[in-house]
Amino acid sequence: MKIDLKKIDKLNSTISISIEKKDYENKVDSVIKDYKSKINLPGFRKGHVPLSLIKKKYEKAIVVEETNKILSKSLNQYIVENNLKILGNPVPILDEKFDWNIDVFNFKFEIGLRPKIKVDLNFKKSPIYHKINIENKIIEERIDYLQQQYGELKDEKKISDASELMFEFSSKEENIDKRMTLKLNQLKTKKNIDLVRKLNLNETFRFELKDFFKDQTQSISLSNKTIEEIKTSNINVEAKLLSIQKRVNASLEESFFKKIYPNKSIKTLTQFKEEIKNSIQSQYDQQSDQKFLNDVTKKLIGEVKFDLPRKFLIKWLQKRNEKEITLENATEEFENSEKGLRYQLIEEEIINQNNLKVEEKEIKDFAKKIFLSQFGQIGKKDGNQEIEQMVERILRNEEERKRIIEQVKTEKLLAFFKKNVKFKTKKLNHDSFIKIAYPTTQ
Repeated sequence: MKIDLKKIDKLNSTISISIEKKDYENKVDSVIKDYKSKINLPGFRKGHVPLSLIKKKYEKAIVVEETNKILSKSLNQYIVENNLKILGNPVPILDEKFDWNIDVFNFKFEIGLRPKIKVDLNFKKSPIYHKINIENKIIEERIDYLQQQYGELKDEKKISDASELMFEFSSKEENIDKRMTLKLNQLKTKKNIDLVRKLNLNETFRFELKDFFKDQTQSISLSNKTIEEIKTSNINVEAKLLSIQKRVNASLEESFFKKIYPNKSIKTLTQFKEEIKNSIQSQYDQQSDQKFLNDVTKKLIGEVKFDLPRKFLIKWLQKRNEKEITLENATEEFENSEKGLRYQLIEEEIINQNNLKVEEKEIKDFAKKIFLSQFGQIGKKDGNQEIEQMVERILRNEEERKRIIEQVKTEKLLAFFKKNVKFKTKKLNHDSFIKIAYPTTQ
C-alpha cells in the first residue's frame, strides 16, 4: 500500500492511496474460508460447498468490503499520524472508469485544511461592558412580589379589584368540569367584570367562552379546544363562585426573611434589602457578561481575517449524507453556517494558545455546583459520598456532559476576555440595557 499527499494550495490538498492485492488477499481468503464452514447452498451439505463456487459467487463483494475497511483505516491513520488539521471529512474523487477486477486499486480524496489564524484582541474600537445599576424601585418591586408570593389568603364577603375568586366551571355538552382561580382584571369586557363583581358566594351565572377571558390560553385550558374552535363555536359555560379571598402580604419580619434566605441570618429590613440587591445584581451581572461575550464574539468574527477552503466545504456539505443535496442548497448551508465556523476556529485557537482547555476536575466541580444549587447539601454523614455518586451519574449522560463542558468553556473564555480585552464600562439602568441587548424585541 502506498499513500501520497499532494498540496494544491495552503488550504487544499489531495491524498492518493494505492491498495495492492497483497494488502487484502489474506483477509479475503480468511473470510471465504469462514463462509465455507457456515454457508448453506442448495445441493450441498453445510461446510461442503466447493471453494471455487464460493469464490465465484462472493469473492468480488468480499474484496470490495475488505478494501473499503483498509482504505478507511489507512486514511484516518495517515491524517492522525501526519497531524493534518482538516475541516470536515475527506471527499472521495470518483473515477468513472474504476475497475474492481484489477490487482491494484487507486483511490483519491480531496481534503480541506484549517487555515492558520492569528488572533489579535486589540480591536479597532473597544467593546463596551454594560454594567446595570439597580434602582431602588426594582428592589421594592422584588420585595413586594416576594411578600405576595409568601402572603396568606383571607376570606372576604365582597369582591374587590384585589380579590382572588375561586370558580367551579361546568358544561355537560362540552364535558367541562374544572376549578380555576381568577382576578377581575383577567376578564375580557367591562360587562363581564360588572357581572362577576355583583356575585355572592355560591351564586352561578352563564357565559359564552369566546367572550369571557382576556387571555385565550385560559379558554383553551378550560375547554381543551383550540383557539379557532373557541372562536367559531358558541360554547356556553356555567360558573359557580366558591370563594372570595384576598392575599395579604407577608410581614417584613425575621420569619419571612428566613423563608426567602433559609441559610442566612437576616434580622433587619436593611440586611434583607442588601441580600435582595445582591441577588438582583448577580442576575444583572450574568446578563452583562453574556452581552459582553456576544459583543467580543462579533468583533472576533468581523476583525480576525483568514480564508476558508470554501469550494471544498461546499462540496463536503453536498456529499456528507447518503442523499446528496444540490449545489445550491449546499452553498446556502455553507453561507448560513460560515460565521459559526469562523468563530469555532477562532475559539479553538484562543483555547489552544492560552491553555484554556476544560479539565476533568473542572467538569466534575461544575456538575457538583449544579447539583448543590438544585438540591442543597444532603443531611447525612455520608453526604459527600452521595454527592459524588450523583455527579458521576450526571456525567454518564453524554448530552448533559457536553452541556456542562460548554458552560465551563464559556466561563473560562469570558474570564479570559475580561482580563485580556481592553473595554470601556458604561453604567445604565435595566430598561436601557434591554433596549440595547435585545433591540428586535422592542
